[in-house]
Amino acid sequence: MSSTLEFVTVTKSVGYLIAIGFIIAFVAFWQLAYGRGKGRLITIAILSYLVVGLAILVGSCVAMTPR
Repeated sequence: MSSTLEFVTVTKSVGYLIAIGFIIAFVAFWQLAYGRGKGRLITIAILSYLVVGLAILVGSCVAMTPR
């Protein structure tokens, strides 16, 4: 990173992505613990795909940052 502004931008964006991933994982856990019916499995599957996609996005953002 060539400037402080780029460093702060990358750091805050990765922090926001981690926070969103935590919220999605928490909702998935809550549905798993307290959900009812057949729709629970579908909800967990969709949320798990979102978490995996977010993890890939964060990994690609971190890997592509200039050093």
